[in-house]
Amino acid sequence: MDESELLFNLFYFLVCMCVIYPPEEFQRLGFTIEQVFSSFLGEEYRDFVGYHLRRTSLNLFVHSCLPVTYFLIHRLKFSVFATQQPLEDNELDPDFPMPQEAVAFKTLTWKMAQRFSVLAMLAVPALIFKWHQQNWRRHPINKTLAKYSNTPGSYSAVANDISTEFRRQDIYKKKLNSISMVIATENWIIKTTMYNVNFAHQANTSLSVAKAETYNISHHDQNDTLQMISIVVQPMRQGVSDFNIRINALEFRSLEDRLRRPITIPSNIQFHRSVIDRFVDVFKTQVALNPIFSSEPITDKCFACMLAEPNIKINKQCADLNRAGAPLTDEARCSNCYCRPMWCVECLARWFAARQSDIDREVWLEQKCTCPMCRAKFCVLDVSYIRPTAASNADEDAS
Repeated sequence: MDESELLFNLFYFLVCMCVIYPPEEFQRLGFTIEQVFSSFLGEEYRDFVGYHLRRTSLNLFVHSCLPVTYFLIHRLKFSVFATQQPLEDNELDPDFPMPQEAVAFKTLTWKMAQRFSVLAMLAVPALIFKWHQQNWRRHPINKTLAKYSNTPGSYSAVANDISTEFRRQDIYKKKLNSISMVIATENWIIKTTMYNVNFAHQANTSLSVAKAETYNISHHDQNDTLQMISIVVQPMRQGVSDFNIRINALEFRSLEDRLRRPITIPSNIQFHRSVIDRFVDVFKTQVALNPIFSSEPITDKCFACMLAEPNIKINKQCADLNRAGAPLTDEARCSNCYCRPMWCVECLARWFAARQSDIDREVWLEQKCTCPMCRAKFCVLDVSYIRPTAASNADEDAS
């Protein structure tokens, strides 16, 4: 394999990857199958099921043409990429001679791959033609919809209902990756993939979280993480297969609000359901690094949740300096809080987050807030966990 052939192989491989899994740049420029053939596919908004019948068939056909296109260009000697004349069959590199058996095996493998590519390109249109007969009755999408129909073998009423619900404004629609999307309407949970569409009617479907995965986005900040959760959708209708939805944990609340069925979360799976939940954990981590504040024993409950015991105290201990190390102005400085411990750390963290701007989420931890009671300004460095004093502990032991 010379340099021009290697260059062609790498280039064609990248082209195939961009066609099958189009990156965001290709999507913005309109270089995707759906955008190039938009006039043929029609509008998803008007006919949801019909659009995806054509889309999945078109994807299958275009992808089946990629191998035979490669062999066709290769047979034409890819003159655009070639930099030297091809070697004759009997011209072998004297430094690296190839055994006759290896030459025969390579030739046989190459010819078999060519024939399989041509066979795939011919078989796929035949399969699509079979699907198209009787108004797409044999297509996997319509086969699934027919199982939800009250009339055996009929799917048009179900397809019309889905299209009607898809046109409403209150649907949940989230792109999972470049080839799949999850949609939740009033009655349906839908996942679109490259060659198929999964449907589940909410009235007879169970949902459960299978696992939660946490990834560190930054090597420098351990709190900068991304959580992905996998939700198993199990339709109870006979003959309808299960499918998985993998979404960002921060999208869980939005999806849950659109569904009429509860999502079961096993006790051993923990994840942040919202940005606030994630901030609470980061807030707790930072407070744990601050000095401990000695306090008298607390017998009351948290003033906000009335469930947990107060376990933190706002006590000014920051240096009142900005990022550059310059002193802050009097208006920007933190002040002393003389309130007794009245809050648990989770409620105070939620109070802190609720008073920040949604635009500056990345710097919430650097911002300031005011005490819920006395309105004294404080930052996260001024929050400390409390610990009963030694004298109080001695009195308790004596009693």
